[in-house]
Amino acid sequence: MPTGAVKADRGASVFAPAIPGLPSGYTGLPRELVEASQRQRLLHGVTTAVAQKGYGPATITDITRQAGVSKKTFYEHFPDKLACFLAAYDHGSEALLGRVTEASREAFEGGLEPVEQLRRATRAYLGFLVAEEPYARMFFLEMLAAGPEAITRYRRCRESFVASIRIWHEAARERHPDWPPASELGYEAATGSVHELSVGRIATGRAAQLLDLEDELLDLQLAILRVPSELWTAPVAAAPFRDLRLAGRGERDDGASTGGAQPREQRER
Repeated sequence: MPTGAVKADRGASVFAPAIPGLPSGYTGLPRELVEASQRQRLLHGVTTAVAQKGYGPATITDITRQAGVSKKTFYEHFPDKLACFLAAYDHGSEALLGRVTEASREAFEGGLEPVEQLRRATRAYLGFLVAEEPYARMFFLEMLAAGPEAITRYRRCRESFVASIRIWHEAARERHPDWPPASELGYEAATGSVHELSVGRIATGRAAQLLDLEDELLDLQLAILRVPSELWTAPVAAAPFRDLRLAGRGERDDGASTGGAQPREQRER
């Protein structure tokens, strides 16, 4: 896939409040709507503050300043910084998992082959992290600093992604019964490869480069799960996938010698 061919979703952030701005004093709006907007603004505020300063240094004043609300309003919604932080994490992780699941489901319902379903899910994952970079920094870099409860939520989210790829693989094997089974460790490794390779880009301010990793991350997941290379299905306007087991020996999937690994531009559309 050509560099930059995949664009991140530049629509409204999942943290955007239903009402962008609320005037002080009486608004005439239903109380539930005002409270929902305030809460959403606080989720955005803590995400931005933590992404900028880190969990430890970020203060409630930083959060309320980013949110455009008072400290009094903060304490009407959350007892402390940790509660607000965890609420933002849960909101983002649910949105991320939902985006990935939706992309995979749409590909499945559209009759696309399993490999293309996984491609669409991987693309949705990477696109979300780019579009929601402050959340990505919080998701990947700050959870361990927030203590045991945050770590528990983090592990739970990772387990949801492991379950997601397991469900995909099991459904794919019903369609391709000659695919070998995968172990639980294999599912964890396939998920972890995408996660860990994303961390370095996000930690060093290179989140936009995640979009260029789609092909490699897809191939890596397929290799870990031992998907037979002859069954890999190239998407529309993309070149056939390489078998990663052959790439280092300078061979093509059809057995012919290339005299070395193919340059990336020769195997992409």
